[in-house]
Amino acid sequence: MSEIRKLSLEELETYSDIVINAYPGVSNNSPDYREKLITRLTSIQEEDETIDFYGLFREDKLLGGMRIHTFTMNVLQHTIPTGGVGLVAVDLLHKKEKVAKEMIEGFIEMFKDKNVPLVMLYPFRPDFYKKMGFGYGSKMNQYRMNPSGLPKHAKKDHLQFAREEDGPLLVDCFNRYAKDTHGMIYKNGHEAKNYFQDPNKKIVVYKKDNVIEGYLSFSFKKMSETNFCLNDLVIHEFVYETNSAFMELCGFLESQADQVNRIVLNTQDEAFHHVLSDPRNHTNELIPSVYHESHTAGVGIMYRVIDVEQFFRIVPNHLFGYETVSIKLKIDDSFIQENSKDYLLKVTNGRIEVLKELTCDVTVGMDIADYSSLIMGAVDFQALYRFGKVQLSDESYISLLNQMFRTNQNPICMTLF
Repeated sequence: MSEIRKLSLEELETYSDIVINAYPGVSNNSPDYREKLITRLTSIQEEDETIDFYGLFREDKLLGGMRIHTFTMNVLQHTIPTGGVGLVAVDLLHKKEKVAKEMIEGFIEMFKDKNVPLVMLYPFRPDFYKKMGFGYGSKMNQYRMNPSGLPKHAKKDHLQFAREEDGPLLVDCFNRYAKDTHGMIYKNGHEAKNYFQDPNKKIVVYKKDNVIEGYLSFSFKKMSETNFCLNDLVIHEFVYETNSAFMELCGFLESQADQVNRIVLNTQDEAFHHVLSDPRNHTNELIPSVYHESHTAGVGIMYRVIDVEQFFRIVPNHLFGYETVSIKLKIDDSFIQENSKDYLLKVTNGRIEVLKELTCDVTVGMDIADYSSLIMGAVDFQALYRFGKVQLSDESYISLLNQMFRTNQNPICMTLF
């Protein structure tokens, strides 16, 4: 019988050893690294009220652990609580014993008990978590831009380097941006100091009347052992509230052309290539017949609806289209049996009620993973139907359902966990 519980400070040492062995690519076995990891995990456990470490025990032995996050998030322009899990690690001697599966089950139950309808994670293997009902979010696009391809902007009147006392203003700027952006996770006050922990990172801010309206966090990456002049500028965060802030910050980046080889930016904004006069990346590759490679893309963050009814209740002001229709939504959820049932949705001018009895116009069936991607706006209904991911009783409703589940923007997440 397994037990999942919060780790004590003493147990964090054992968990640290499990983490070091589970993630050899980002850790090492030196005593110094181990002590630093224990210190960091202990500090987080003691000081950050939004993060806790949990472990799975069998016969009082720790076999694996995970980092649990309680987030505040913008979902469809509603500020709601959500859950996240990271640093999932299993003792090497106990792999293939369903330790990770049971931990994810425990993670989901924690937030179901809190009436939180949505959780998320970054997958070490997307297929593993897809089987557990997690759906793909927005892809991450990595641009490697020539600085001269960015818009020129002569004025830099509002730009300056950030100082440590600007930490709270940076958090405020980020959270105002998050308030207007579906999918964003809010920062807490504890994170203000994180901006300045890495001495290699620099922050340029757009500051007006003592308010930061945009900022760039970046570092330089040496590209050659023999040529010290050859460096890339790697952007870690690019946040802007106004067009003016965006243009001045772009102007700053463009002006680095004499010193910077490429500017590296990761963004989930699917329209970003329209910013660039030259969107080509460094490869000079052509995709037949004449499509210039502009960026690379990857699948990352995954979302899971863990309570279908509660999700609708927690976004009461969201309009699911403007139509009036009754829908039988058949969700297949092999991981959470109580989720796997029919939901009777009465939609009146875009407002949804979940009823116990209802004569329905159309029946829609899909897997919870695909539904989670759909409800978050990471994929269109029409695309899911086209790919055979939806069972539909009447094809004449495709356009209506596509409009009903369409969001104004794909979900954007700039928080790593």
